[in-house]
Amino acid sequence: MTSTYRICLALLAIFYSATALSITLSLDSPCLDDLQHAGVPGSDHHALMSLAVCLHRNGNATAAFDVYEHLLVTTPHFAYTHVNLAAYYSIGGQPQLAIEQLEKYFDKVGGIYGDQTPIDTKAIQSGPPCRADAIGKADCVNALNNLASVHLSEGKNSSIVNLYLTRAIEIGEDSMLTKVYANLGAHLAKIGDENGAAGAYVKAFWISLEQNDVESAIGMLVRRALLISTVSSSLEDTEQARIHFLKRIRDVTELARAGGSTWVDDRSDLFRVDAGASDPNDIHQIPALSGKLRHWTDGYYDLPIQQEVYKMFSALCPPELFEVSPHLLTSNPKLPNTKKKVGFISSLIGDDEPHGLLVLDVIRSLSSTNFFDFFVISNGHKHPSSEFYRVTNGNVYTTGFDDYKARQLLKSLELDCLVYLEAMNDAMMYFLGYQRFAEVQILAMGSPVTSGLPTFDYFVSGDLLEHPFRTQLKADHYSEQAVLFDGQAISFPETQYHPNQSADLAAGDAKTLSTLSPLDELKLLRRNNAHIYLCFQSIFKIQPLFDHVLVDILQADYQGHVVLQASRYSNQTAALQSRIQTVLQERFCGASTSECPAMTDAYDRVHFVARVTSDQIHLLMQQASVILHPFPFGGSKTASDAINAGMPLVTYPQPYLRGRMAAVFLRFMDLHEVDPDAATCCIASSISDYVSKAIRLASDESYRTRVRHAFQERRSRIFDDKFIAFEWGKLLTRALGIKTSEEDLVSQMGFQREAYHQDDYFAAKVQEEQLRWKKSVMLSDVTSSH
Repeated sequence: MTSTYRICLALLAIFYSATALSITLSLDSPCLDDLQHAGVPGSDHHALMSLAVCLHRNGNATAAFDVYEHLLVTTPHFAYTHVNLAAYYSIGGQPQLAIEQLEKYFDKVGGIYGDQTPIDTKAIQSGPPCRADAIGKADCVNALNNLASVHLSEGKNSSIVNLYLTRAIEIGEDSMLTKVYANLGAHLAKIGDENGAAGAYVKAFWISLEQNDVESAIGMLVRRALLISTVSSSLEDTEQARIHFLKRIRDVTELARAGGSTWVDDRSDLFRVDAGASDPNDIHQIPALSGKLRHWTDGYYDLPIQQEVYKMFSALCPPELFEVSPHLLTSNPKLPNTKKKVGFISSLIGDDEPHGLLVLDVIRSLSSTNFFDFFVISNGHKHPSSEFYRVTNGNVYTTGFDDYKARQLLKSLELDCLVYLEAMNDAMMYFLGYQRFAEVQILAMGSPVTSGLPTFDYFVSGDLLEHPFRTQLKADHYSEQAVLFDGQAISFPETQYHPNQSADLAAGDAKTLSTLSPLDELKLLRRNNAHIYLCFQSIFKIQPLFDHVLVDILQADYQGHVVLQASRYSNQTAALQSRIQTVLQERFCGASTSECPAMTDAYDRVHFVARVTSDQIHLLMQQASVILHPFPFGGSKTASDAINAGMPLVTYPQPYLRGRMAAVFLRFMDLHEVDPDAATCCIASSISDYVSKAIRLASDESYRTRVRHAFQERRSRIFDDKFIAFEWGKLLTRALGIKTSEEDLVSQMGFQREAYHQDDYFAAKVQEEQLRWKKSVMLSDVTSSH
């Protein structure tokens, strides 16, 4: 009998009290022995737990869940069941249920300090496990680590993550702490302590290697290699970070090939030798590391770096990482007129996440045609809105953080095309990208960087979202074939859903910055006749170059107050505060190494306010005099939010997609048709032009009023742009070999072209941008950009 035979062990009842449990496994399942032992009359909860763990580890989470639930009913004083059930909920994208289960575990075993009365049978017999001298402390260490991990994935409570991880280290032996140090590294990196994070990852690496756990060791070393600062200290630091990042990646690639035998030095700081975290003699003994890695955390930007990262993982990872979906290996022709199956996958498609909002109207508009059946796959803990269920006829799937479930689902759907809305935001999305689940695989602009992977066929961008002379650049910056849509190429719904959100969780550590709410703080500045320059972007987008722009504004406008969004993590905010203070001191105090009155006055006009819930962003923006769009890394959602609030924003288009989105919105608003003077309000051609435009808008109330009027008159044009769905329709029909005409596509979509959807209009916009670029100081990028 071959492994393709499936046998049913259903109705094998394991009776405890009045409950029964049924499990169905394949003949070749690695859990058959565990099932048979658990089915022996009189077998205890340990056998059932072994069965559940085996099922869980081998991808049968549903069956594992049934066993866990059975154990809770039949042996309620066996507390560790809660820990494994929490893992089920956490991987399944249900963090609150996971937290509840872990808290129940600690309640039963005597608390995280072991100072309460336990009701767990094992804890009563051997003592509470959450003590350094406890016999069963490994259980407590695992539970503490898992509880910290859930909170870490939520990203909302850094102090409680630190509490649980610190407690685990206090009571655990090194041999128990690999995952604890891994999570500590992730936690420290998130809050801005890169040195601490690097030390934690290296510590976990050596612990894993001592236990001969090569797979975990590689994972820790890769996490160390990929670690970068969220907030760099200077322009020079940014460049040095890039150099060291590449060196670390290449060092790991060499370790995969030859082990430590060819290691020369630690100039990349991979092993933290200078900090005392590693001994060079130990490094030389590291074996070759290839073919083992399975998980990873973060990525970095631009094509050369992405390609180096791909090389590293190609050397480290097992062959199954590069699998091809079975339906692509057979030649079963589809019936004529069969609709093509198109999937959209993202870890940021739920609630009001912008990546999902970018494609909602695309799916809605194209679902009315005879060409496509759409599927939406959400990874992570956020769930798509009900509108996604409606426009896909219910073809919406959530996989949580379960990469096995995601792979199995994608293979079972037998897609013709799979569109990734991002590849760099989390490990699961990135590694899914190494595989071929559809004949055509597309990367959209949710994360505005190339993947560097050969499995993506196309990258979707726009003609005006790219360098106006990109064909003259020395090298392309996409590993995929770039598809440049005509027109705006990016659009959000004008009416948006705001989920219930906690203001305290949105603010994080920043809630202690002021006794006033962010909205009240801006209202107070406004009552004091301040010129409010609001830049409400994620802190990592405020690059060192932009610090000088902020200082230029403060120096030129003595009524100017710069308002920035603080990070949820105080370390990151402090790093940016320190960087701005350095620039201010250089500018106002000259050679003096101490603060001077002019610097103090200027810094008093820099305000960091907490993040707010999404329903408050428009209200906050409307208190500002002008919105500052940062460069070289801008954004799309915050720019559209400013426009929707009727607020003028100033932007300086950069060579690449990630710095050009706001300008595209402004171009298609055609403000000059409302007020000719508004035509030059907001798109800068140089840094000095950016500063001048911002100051004029902030200080000239009459001019600002006219510009705001123009924004309010034309803001609706950039939202719900049906032409973008039409461009998607053209791409999908051509890529999938669907024979149709543009006229037929327009007809089936019910799409009506506006005057600003005509080819001559688009051509004129491209010519305007080329002319603007030629006049700007960035002309040198035509010959120098890479």
